[in-house]
Amino acid sequence: MIESETLNQEEIIKELCLCNGLSHEVVGKEGSDTSKLEMFFSGYPRIVGLSLFSDLTSLTIVAQDIKEISGLETCFHLKELWIAECFIEKIGGLQKCSKLEKLYLYYNKISKIENLEKLTRLEVLWLNNNAIKNIEGLQTLKNLSDLNLAGNLISSIGKCLDPNERLERLNLSGNQICYFKDITNLARLSCLKDLCLNDPQYKPNPVCLLYNYSTHVLFHLPFLQRLDTLDVSAKQIKELADTTAMKKIMYYNMRIKTIQRHLNEDIEKLNERKCKLQKLPEERIKLFSFVEKNLERELAELKGSCKGHSDRSINNKLNELEKSKNSETITEEPTLQQKILTKLNALNERVTFWNKRIDEIEATYRAEVKQKKKSHGLLIPFLLTELETVGNIHFEEGSESDDWFTSCYELIRSRFCSRDFRAYGITGLKVKRVIKVNNRILRLKFEEKFQKFMDCEDTHGSEGHRKMMECLFYMFDPEVTVKKKQLLQILEKGFQESEASKLPLRTEAVILSNSLSMCEGPRIDFLKQKHQDKKQATAESELFRHGILLLTKVFLGHSVQAPEQESISQANYPMANSVFIPQKHFLNSIVEPRNCDCGPRQCKWFVFDHDLVLPEYVVEFEFITVVKPHSLFSSVNNVILEESKKITEGSLLSQDLKSDDEVMKMEPKIKPRPKLISLDSKTIFSLAKTNIYGHIVNLNLHGNSLTKLRDLSKLTGLRRLNISFNEFTCLDDIYHLYNLEYLDASHNHVITLEGFRGLMKLKHLDLSWNQLKKSGDEINMLCKHTASLLTLNIQHNPWQKRNTLRLSVIGRLKTLTHLDGVLITQEEARAAMRFIARTKITQAFPS
Repeated sequence: MIESETLNQEEIIKELCLCNGLSHEVVGKEGSDTSKLEMFFSGYPRIVGLSLFSDLTSLTIVAQDIKEISGLETCFHLKELWIAECFIEKIGGLQKCSKLEKLYLYYNKISKIENLEKLTRLEVLWLNNNAIKNIEGLQTLKNLSDLNLAGNLISSIGKCLDPNERLERLNLSGNQICYFKDITNLARLSCLKDLCLNDPQYKPNPVCLLYNYSTHVLFHLPFLQRLDTLDVSAKQIKELADTTAMKKIMYYNMRIKTIQRHLNEDIEKLNERKCKLQKLPEERIKLFSFVEKNLERELAELKGSCKGHSDRSINNKLNELEKSKNSETITEEPTLQQKILTKLNALNERVTFWNKRIDEIEATYRAEVKQKKKSHGLLIPFLLTELETVGNIHFEEGSESDDWFTSCYELIRSRFCSRDFRAYGITGLKVKRVIKVNNRILRLKFEEKFQKFMDCEDTHGSEGHRKMMECLFYMFDPEVTVKKKQLLQILEKGFQESEASKLPLRTEAVILSNSLSMCEGPRIDFLKQKHQDKKQATAESELFRHGILLLTKVFLGHSVQAPEQESISQANYPMANSVFIPQKHFLNSIVEPRNCDCGPRQCKWFVFDHDLVLPEYVVEFEFITVVKPHSLFSSVNNVILEESKKITEGSLLSQDLKSDDEVMKMEPKIKPRPKLISLDSKTIFSLAKTNIYGHIVNLNLHGNSLTKLRDLSKLTGLRRLNISFNEFTCLDDIYHLYNLEYLDASHNHVITLEGFRGLMKLKHLDLSWNQLKKSGDEINMLCKHTASLLTLNIQHNPWQKRNTLRLSVIGRLKTLTHLDGVLITQEEARAAMRFIARTKITQAFPS
């Protein structure tokens, strides 16, 4: 072999001609019509002299010292190029070879697929046995039919091969592909006939070591004729894969439906419980509201009957029913009007009190439903993950009969120190569910890394390595809610560097702890501060009580202690596998001295190799709290406690009921009036105390049994109408009242606003305590026919979209100033407008 360093260009050309049986003198003078050149094992240092071969269509260079692709600028007709077993580090120099159909660059040092955009005729591309990490740069190769990327460092397929629709043969053996989902991406390549992920010449991909590998591939890629060099075209093979997969799909669908049914049953039970708890407050509110409206009517009639009289005669009339027993007493008795106003005020306070109770129960119900959905919401994605991975990731819910459940439970209890949580009013911990994670993919990675560590050690003492194993809690970012997607990503793919987090250290080390307080303390602090900043005082602000723990098996390897202030990075600890920081002071331990030995043992760990942290258990828990006497949640707990223990009037509620009775006994007591069943002209004139329709501007029909409003269309001058506490199911009898400004239709059975039109002057509308459900339809009706509306009350209706109702109403009814008795702020109005804009976009571009 010729020493490559001593060769000049002329000598290289001579060597090239000699290897191919050509005369150097003839080729140098006349050129050559040779179409094929080969160069094997001769120390060819660089590509030169090809300008002498203008008709070259095939060039083969094998086992040379070539480090870059060059000298092909004149090879316009080149169709086949082999540069194999060389030292090529980068793909380049092929821009002029636009007719190239076959390119073989195997056994080189190429790390990236690039500079192939102009080779649109390329059909065969072999890049096996290189150092390629990603499939890329193949978008323009529409004619590619044979791709060999075996023996590289590829860990993901993704959508990178989607443009290569004509691909028939693909070899990805000897890479790092771990997940079935990646293989499923190949289902979009309808022409693929031959797939290799476990070629016998290469080390298998990790995914090939998983259970049901062949079944999964053949089910999702039914068009394959060969798999891993074996013929799989037989009909029986495909049918067996299909049958097996369909059985699994049916099994998991059944389990998913069971979970959904259980969730619906739990929510229904919560709803029944809520309705039961709200029954008493609702009855109280209806009673007080009815009496309130009666008093308001009496007050209005008193004022109306006193018009035109002197102040002296007014007082005489109002006090006629309230004469003192001792006419010579100096103390002046309050007037009837004053008594009515005093009682009205007291009634309103009781209505406000019971409304608050309803809101508290509703908030607790929403919080519990949210927690139920969150808890059940994990189970369905777990089952789908099991199905997608064909059982290679398996989630097992534990019970007290399982030894591993008991061990996990005791471990968590042992790492809970009540001293650390005393400041939060937390006295204990209740483990609600433990799910064991069996991930064969991650376990194989863990065991492989562990074995490598042991092989590199001089001493192989199993006892020493056992001490390097720990069970630690993963420390989630306290400022990011643990979402299903994030948790599933960890359980499926481990603690990858791509995990999104605000903490910069997460890209370099997995942060863990052996202390429950170190994991949960930052989260509780963050949530409390968040709700305090927003001035939220709902039951949902107590959600810190519920949490998720991720218990991991960790191999710490060589571990060193670091100062608490020092930045943790692999560069600072090149010889260490992990770093730990003892937590000497945590929470309020500085304020109050510890009387336990938990403190010195509490540590935070930083493990640099993510594969040496194996997620093993997902634990759902609830903190046991001391109920604070004046907290919002305590009053809800009282209501729930009363219900659960079936405490009656002699219970904690007795004081509230006693206060109600005192208010109801206040003077004056209004005598009940006979209820109207139907309405006619005579009744209307009697109520309005006039016999001219045009003079009637105010009509109060409160507290009757009316279902229809006959002859009301004649009252074209009517401005105020009260039809509360009747039996109306619709309001289509009032559309002729185009001068109406005030309408109280509360406490009826209105189920629709269809027919509710022509009220363009209406400013005040009360539709509370009805049966309205379809928020979209009803809001549209109000938006269209009540353009001047200022105040609207729609509380206590069974609305379907309750969570977004307020924003929807405010965003659509732009003239409103008050909704449900609450002033609409400018900030709220802007938020409603943004919500409406997003809703319109979603409707215009449905997913």
